[in-house]
Amino acid sequence: MALRKYQKYKDAALSAGIKILDVYRGMDGEVVRFMFRGRVYVVSIKGFRGDMKPEEFVELLKKAV
Repeated sequence: MALRKYQKYKDAALSAGIKILDVYRGMDGEVVRFMFRGRVYVVSIKGFRGDMKPEEFVELLKKAV
């Protein structure tokens, strides 16, 4: 279940057509599993969502596609 502090990231991604499935948090970054246009992608991002704006997070996911 999504924590409230990360809900704005999930909402920003959803408005861009990206559905966040899972987020795995590591020591120096996060691995995000998301669905975009019927396909599932797995992206490793450096840093954490809490350190960036929701728009920046969505742009990182879009670049991976």
